Amino acid sequence: MHYFFTTIEQTKERGILLEGKSKRFSKKTIWLTVIIAVIIVGGTITATTFLTKTSKQAYFLAELNAANFMTEVVEDRYSDELDWAEKIKETPSESNLELSAEFNDPSGYDSTGMQELINNSTISVMSGLDPENKEMKFKGSINVGEISIEDIEFYLTSDRMLASLSFLDQYVQVKESEIGTLLYEIDPMSYTGEEEIEFDPFFDQTVLSEEDKEHFQDTYIKMVYEELPDDAFTSEDETIEVNGDSIATSKVTLQLSEEKIKDIMNKVLTEAEQDETLKEIIQNQATFDTISTNSDELAQITEDFEAEISKAKEAINDFSIPGGLTSTLWIKDDLIVQRDFSMEMGPSESELMVFSLMGTQLMNEQNQTFDYELAVTDEFGTNTINLNGDLSWQDNVADDHITLSANAFELSYTGTEELNDGTRNFDRRLTFQDESSSPMEVIWNGTSTYNNDQTNTEQYLSLTGEGISENDFKLHINSNSKLVKSLDIDTESMDVVNLGTMSSDEIDTFMMDEVTPQFQQWLAEFYGSMFDAGAGF
Repeated sequence: MHYFFTTIEQTKERGILLEGKSKRFSKKTIWLTVIIAVIIVGGTITATTFLTKTSKQAYFLAELNAANFMTEVVEDRYSDELDWAEKIKETPSESNLELSAEFNDPSGYDSTGMQELINNSTISVMSGLDPENKEMKFKGSINVGEISIEDIEFYLTSDRMLASLSFLDQYVQVKESEIGTLLYEIDPMSYTGEEEIEFDPFFDQTVLSEEDKEHFQDTYIKMVYEELPDDAFTSEDETIEVNGDSIATSKVTLQLSEEKIKDIMNKVLTEAEQDETLKEIIQNQATFDTISTNSDELAQITEDFEAEISKAKEAINDFSIPGGLTSTLWIKDDLIVQRDFSMEMGPSESELMVFSLMGTQLMNEQNQTFDYELAVTDEFGTNTINLNGDLSWQDNVADDHITLSANAFELSYTGTEELNDGTRNFDRRLTFQDESSSPMEVIWNGTSTYNNDQTNTEQYLSLTGEGISENDFKLHINSNSKLVKSLDIDTESMDVVNLGTMSSDEIDTFMMDEVTPQFQQWLAEFYGSMFDAGAGF
């Protein structure tokens, strides 16, 4: 069902859905209905639930197995990368990244000097992260021709952040507890001084914790599963043809009435309305997105969430789902090989939309193919999105093809990879095209090596299209990372100026007496270096 949810969202973004048909039936209500329908037909729960295999259990076990199978495929193909990602969640690590470019002027001559300038420029970034001790550091430098801008530094701990630029001989510091005060001193018209931000979330490398995931699993997925009546599922044997092969399958159909769908939706919404854990997750995401979220604003976010849920519950009672919901799976060896889903719904019988998803998929350890069509039909006509792919991983060699098309637009991906002694060579290409323009292709190739406590990657990005060849411009990305015992954060070599304790007048004085003179002196030296290097104007 991942494909279903993704393509539904893409259809929404293209503006296919009805706009403003009723004050009571906003697009939020419609999409909330779709999302709950996705949970109903595609939610997966733990395998321990299936002690015996009724039609209902066979249906959800097939969904669970499909999700787990693709997870295992990814884990097998990218085990080194995934192992490294797990290591740096707990162990301190340092990385070095260097960006450079190669430009070959298509005209054959470089009248502006831009080619030489680009070909002799680099951006370097050294970063470090200690998730256990909650420490983070960045050091950057820019070299353009023979001109260097260095000593760009940033540090973050659980309770303070420090920064310094090339022209400063001081670190500027702000403590976590002083963020609100500083914002108020800088702009008292926009801030109250009570704004808060916690630095700890910056060290959390997961969007949802395992506890949060288990909460959604236990609270919503299992609840929906238990609410679905056994007699809503029927099964029969049926032989179908997929990719030219005749396959004997078990056909399992889920049929829900309008009344039952609304009943389940109301129970889900009522649970969400009272779910303090969900509200806390929403608040945490809001806090991470902005530094101006204070306790009053967080309370307002919760209040708005509850109000939207309440509105949706009221609207659902009059919502029209005349044919209910029908979802059919054709299952072979506990895996889905074909799917057919349809649901007609809208704010009234005269404003109905039909959502349908149908397609096939075949999965084994070496090869996975899929071919799906999502259609949304309303009073203006039918719009479709097609997604098909062929993924192959055999003898540590990959050959992948994926195509997404909608009307005149097509996005296609092709990728080849070869893994040899821990080093992956890859060539990945993303092509965009529509009827009104010529194709354009993004090329990403290179090598990556993962070896116990260190990694190395060398990557190249280029673009091809009408009048553009692969060799005209290339972006080089070289990086290496390693695990370390601890981060070497040196903030003792320069003075530390704490902005969080300053008044607005003191901040102005600091800027005028300290920052501005240092910047002017650095700027003079910088321009002098430019002229000495022959880069002046």
